[in-house]
Amino acid sequence: MDESTQKVTDGTAWREFCDLLADAGEAILAEGNPTDPLDRAEGFRMLTRLLRGALESKLEYGRATEPELVCTCHETIKIVGENPDNHYLGSSLDGKYDYRIWGTRGDAKWISFNLFSGAGFGGGGPGTGATMHEEQMHIEPDGSFEVIISQREHPGNWLRSEADTRSLAIRQTFLDKRHQRHAEMHIERIDDLPTSRDPLTPEELYLSLIYAGFYVKGVAQIGAQWATRQSQWPNVFTDEAELPETDKFKDPQIRWHQAYFDLAEDEMLIVEVTPPECEYWMIALHNHWMETLDYVHHQSTLNCHSAELEPDGSVRFVVAHRDPGVPNWLDTAGHRRGTVGVRWVGPDVTDILPSTRVVTVGSLG
Repeated sequence: MDESTQKVTDGTAWREFCDLLADAGEAILAEGNPTDPLDRAEGFRMLTRLLRGALESKLEYGRATEPELVCTCHETIKIVGENPDNHYLGSSLDGKYDYRIWGTRGDAKWISFNLFSGAGFGGGGPGTGATMHEEQMHIEPDGSFEVIISQREHPGNWLRSEADTRSLAIRQTFLDKRHQRHAEMHIERIDDLPTSRDPLTPEELYLSLIYAGFYVKGVAQIGAQWATRQSQWPNVFTDEAELPETDKFKDPQIRWHQAYFDLAEDEMLIVEVTPPECEYWMIALHNHWMETLDYVHHQSTLNCHSAELEPDGSVRFVVAHRDPGVPNWLDTAGHRRGTVGVRWVGPDVTDILPSTRVVTVGSLG
C-alpha cells in the first residue's frame, strides 16, 4: 500500500487537512489585521469560501484528463480583489495534452484567456503565461469561435501551452453582467480521449485536500498582507503597496490600483480621476481581506457604463457610509475600513492614479 492510500485509509489524510485549516485561521489573526467583530467574521467566512472553491476546482473538477470549465469566483466566493463585472471560468490542464475550447461569444465587453504553470495564483508558479484577447482572435460573424491549446502550433486561434502548464483562466467582462448574454463555452481534450471515467483514487483525494489546505491560507495571506501594507498610506492611491504575488498573475491588459480607506462615521473619501482611453474601466470597494463588498445588495461598484461622468470626461466617486445625495456614491456597507480599487483595461492603456481627499459629511455641494 502506497503512502497516500495508507494516509487515506487510516484517517491521517483527514487529520493533516484539518490541521492545515486550523493553521489557515492564523492568517486572520495575524498582527496588523483588524480585530473588530465584522472584519473578523468576514475573515473567517472568507476561509470557508476559499475552501469551497478550492475543493470544487481541485477535487471535483481537477482532472486535466477530463477538463471542465468551472466558475469558482463569484458573488459568494471572492478572491483578492476580483472584479464583480467579470464572469470567471477556469479549468485544470496538463501541458502534455491538447485541448479545444469552443462556443459563442456573448455580449461581454472584453474577453481574455490566460494559461498558468505550477499551482497558479495562491499556490505559486511563474505567473501568467500565454494570453489571448479578442482582438487577436478570429470570431465568426455569428459569434462562434474555437481556441486550441497545445504545445504544437495550430492554425487559427492558438494558445501555446508549455510542458508545465496546469490551468486556464477565462475572463468575460460585462458592462451590465446581470442583463447581458454570457458566452457559452465548452472544453475538451482532442488527443487520446479517455473512453470512461475512472473512480476517485486515494492519491487524488489526498493531494486535493492538501492543496486546498495550503491554498486557503496562501490566498488569505496575500489579500490581508496586501491590504495591511496599503494601510500605511490611508486614503491615498499608491503603487508602493503592490505585491509581486498579485502583479505577476494578472492579465497583461489590466492596470490595477488601490487605496486603503479608513473613514470615521462623519467622513467621506472623494476619488477623482479622468479615466484613460481604454476598452473598459471600473471602481469597487473591498473589505480588509480584499473581497469585494456585497455588490448584490449595495452599490459598492461602478463602471464606465454605470457611472455618471462630468462633461469634460472626468468622474468623481464618493465613498461614504450613507448616501450623500450626489452621483456615484459607493456604499461602504457598514465597513469603516477596506480598500477601493480601480481598473483600466485594454491594450496600450495609459496608466493613471486617481486623486483623493477626505471631507466631512455635509460638505459636498
